[in-house]
Amino acid sequence: MFVLIGLSCGLAQPALGQLLIEDVGAVSARNAVIKERFTKLLLSASDQDWHAGWGLARNLGRPVTPVLWEMFASEGANVDRRLVLLIAAVLAGGPSEDERLFELLRQRDSMLRERITAGMLMALGPRRSRSVKNFWGLVVGPNQEPETLLGLAVRLASTRFPDAAKSAPMTLSDDPGIVAASAFAGLRMSAAQQKSLWRSERRHADLFLRGALLGEGWRFGIDGKAASLTDRAIDILSKQSGRLPSSRAAAILLLARTGSLDLAQDRPEWSLLQLVVSQPVSRPALNAWLPLVPLALVPNPRKLAVAYALYLPVAETLKSLRDWAADPVIGRDLAVALAFRLAAGDLSANPKSDPPALLLAAKRREVLSMDLPDLPEFRFVTWACGGEFISGSNCDDPELDQLAALIADGRVSRSVARTVFEKVLWRWGSHPGTGPWQQERLLVRDLMLVGSRQGGGLYQPQIPSVQRYVATGLDRSDTFFTIAVSMFEFLGRPVGPVPPEYRMR
Repeated sequence: MFVLIGLSCGLAQPALGQLLIEDVGAVSARNAVIKERFTKLLLSASDQDWHAGWGLARNLGRPVTPVLWEMFASEGANVDRRLVLLIAAVLAGGPSEDERLFELLRQRDSMLRERITAGMLMALGPRRSRSVKNFWGLVVGPNQEPETLLGLAVRLASTRFPDAAKSAPMTLSDDPGIVAASAFAGLRMSAAQQKSLWRSERRHADLFLRGALLGEGWRFGIDGKAASLTDRAIDILSKQSGRLPSSRAAAILLLARTGSLDLAQDRPEWSLLQLVVSQPVSRPALNAWLPLVPLALVPNPRKLAVAYALYLPVAETLKSLRDWAADPVIGRDLAVALAFRLAAGDLSANPKSDPPALLLAAKRREVLSMDLPDLPEFRFVTWACGGEFISGSNCDDPELDQLAALIADGRVSRSVARTVFEKVLWRWGSHPGTGPWQQERLLVRDLMLVGSRQGGGLYQPQIPSVQRYVATGLDRSDTFFTIAVSMFEFLGRPVGPVPPEYRMR
């Protein structure tokens, strides 16, 4: 535990413009230096940089929440400035300080835009471990028939809290976004309504298909709830190839999560295979479909290389190392993934049927006898097999370089190293879990943002504005969307820690 704490502290790198805090614990709301820095980045007309300000808040963390909440309260009715500061305060506090956010929502005079922003932040955040009493009423507030945009926010946010759906009313609306968000959250709808929603000729039908399939896959992965839509998913993939790519992605992800892929089918297109690799239960399909060598025409092969190292027999991976590592960008991902696997001793495609100790010793000897690619990350592979960790070139990643120093000093365990390896893959975007993570976030985006002038032009420029789904409640040009789109973009890059629901197992 002490090593893990030390590593976490040692790996924290100052962000651009980050201020160092000498005092341990909370920073006083009267701290002029911190307050001035946030004012400049978040509120100044000339030096404003929301992403830098939000990044500073996230990096400094809980100690600066008093400053940010005090700044938020001092803005009175200036809603745009309040929203920017609300986002910063929530990012600094993280899920562990949800109570402050819910305290704001308990106030009956909380603004509509604040409630929508809070719901969107929850929807884009990690799943919480504890339920919140009367979640629905807290987020919606005194208006029992909320505007559509707020209705979307509370539905999407409810997926992140255990039992949150229990306090939700039955969905009666036929608004495409509301029924899609309700399906994603697993909210009650009449059987007749659900049956009609599967008709492909309905306007914006793909939103519902994505919500239903992604939601069922989410609940299956979290709670192991039985899946009832696998036949629908198979139909979308086989008979309805004209479906939008997003619906096909949701369909194959559900099949991969439930282990329902048909190995007799042809290998899916590469973009879909990158979603299959997120699910270890689909290892038989990956054994059949993953290429033995990288293909030049495969887009973004790094995620496939990581899957290759994680799921295929190690002997095959070792034989093809040179082919995969010819591109250093791919090779470093492969090395970190292989080190993650070898450090745990999972070396077999079917570990239950092989003697683990004998297998581990044999494979370790095989790796140690090989001439590994000349990339600094492969030192971790040697170390994971019990070999000597040799000092060498930097890895061009501060977290890996810090880990290398600790390994060289003999001050880190395998379990801590595996945590770092996984976090690095997550940050690099080659972690298998980034696939479902991105698909779920894209649903939030398409329900809440593409109907605005800012979001529609950015995310669906090829679609005329009259054909995009528009959630009512705010004007398309409302400044809320300028802030919300910027927030979505800021949160679009994976950062650590890896949310538990997407961890590699």
